[in-house]
Amino acid sequence: MGISFAPKTVAPSASKRSNGNARPLPLPFELHQCGRLRVGHLLTVFGISSPEFYSRKKAGLLPAADGHDGRPFWNASTIIAYLSGGQS
Repeated sequence: MGISFAPKTVAPSASKRSNGNARPLPLPFELHQCGRLRVGHLLTVFGISSPEFYSRKKAGLLPAADGHDGRPFWNASTIIAYLSGGQS
């Protein structure tokens, strides 16, 4: 009596691979209100792409993050001060 094994069929992956860049996000509140902003929110506020954001951050042209909880965040007050004064 012979035993035969049928090979498993692998289903093609349905998920599309991402390029790893952050995407612009809508602001969850008015900018003058208190709250935390993520990288995607700042892309919307500054109107720049993710690679441009990180190159400006590396060059010190953007304010440092106010904190990290797994991902960097900025307080809205920090961004308002940066936009009004243009200083980091």
